[in-house]
Amino acid sequence: MAASTEATTTGTDDNGDSSAAEKQSAVEKFRAKWPWLDHVMHMNDRYGEQGGNYYAAGITYFSVLSIFPLIMLVVAVVAMVLAGNEDLLNDIIDDIKDSASGDLGDTLTDILNTAIGQRGSIFGIGLVLTLWTGLGWIGNLRAGISAMWKADLTSDNFIKGKISDLIALIGLLLALGVAFAVTAIGSGGFTWTIIETLNLDNITGIRVFVWIIALLIALVANWVVMFWMLMFFPRTHVPRKAAVRGAVIGAIGLEFFKQFATVFFNNTMSNPAGAAFGPIIGVMVLLYLLWRITLYCSAWVATSPEALAEVIPDAPAPAVIQIRRDSHPPAQSEQNIRQAGLVGAGAAMGVLLGGIVMKTGSAIGGLFSRK
Repeated sequence: MAASTEATTTGTDDNGDSSAAEKQSAVEKFRAKWPWLDHVMHMNDRYGEQGGNYYAAGITYFSVLSIFPLIMLVVAVVAMVLAGNEDLLNDIIDDIKDSASGDLGDTLTDILNTAIGQRGSIFGIGLVLTLWTGLGWIGNLRAGISAMWKADLTSDNFIKGKISDLIALIGLLLALGVAFAVTAIGSGGFTWTIIETLNLDNITGIRVFVWIIALLIALVANWVVMFWMLMFFPRTHVPRKAAVRGAVIGAIGLEFFKQFATVFFNNTMSNPAGAAFGPIIGVMVLLYLLWRITLYCSAWVATSPEALAEVIPDAPAPAVIQIRRDSHPPAQSEQNIRQAGLVGAGAAMGVLLGGIVMKTGSAIGGLFSRK
């Protein structure tokens, strides 16, 4: 990809001789030297021109709005499972009473029993609200990713577009759930519990080995999520090769994001003030960073050489030819006017002299004829 350069300027030195000098900034010289830097700069320009931060903020709002109906839906599903398994329900109630004794334990038990008794209505309301807010979330996410491509933001067919958004919503929830679960299992104590159960904890370096394996599995899961969003969310054709490379960058960024989120929530929930206000604020900040990573990756793919090669340039504006009709003939130059005046004066003098000569000749001829 060729780097852009500034226009050549023309200056004048002390002797009056003109000279042309091409000026390039240090950044442009590096862009010409390193194509990857030029690509990154194009990505940043595309992200800013298309309002990437505004789209990330809007997607975050709809994401948070979708969380509460989704929690209702999860609670309803859990209540349905507990309603059909009395032994499991009694074990959970006993654990609640042991963990939260007194009035708090009784309150939590009443909430659980109420959720089980009203599981049908909670499921229905949660499902409707999840579909409504979830489709808005996916619609804005698809619009933001498509904006990085300068593509149409809405579908041509309303029904087809909503069905596509519904499939994308279900797939995205499942994919993100798997990706976050893999990271949580790999970085938590669950994996080490399995190792101890299998009597593998005495092997030298087993902890590091398991951590590396869990990280690789998490990166693969992240890559699947990012590739799916980068490849199929834009409302335009996406080169597969560019999407594969962009998904690799997105997978690494997503894993850094998940590790940071794990540390953030562990520290936040360790104090009462953080436990009261930290979760919702943390969710908003982390989701905003997540969608910024996604939109940056989309802008990177959209400005790749493969994508730019498929861009059809806009047709030039039609030429407008205007015919100028003057009501008066063009003015003559001063020299032409002087020449025309001299010619006219000479002609007049010639006519006058000719008349005088003819009159004189006639008079002389009359005198001779009288004699």
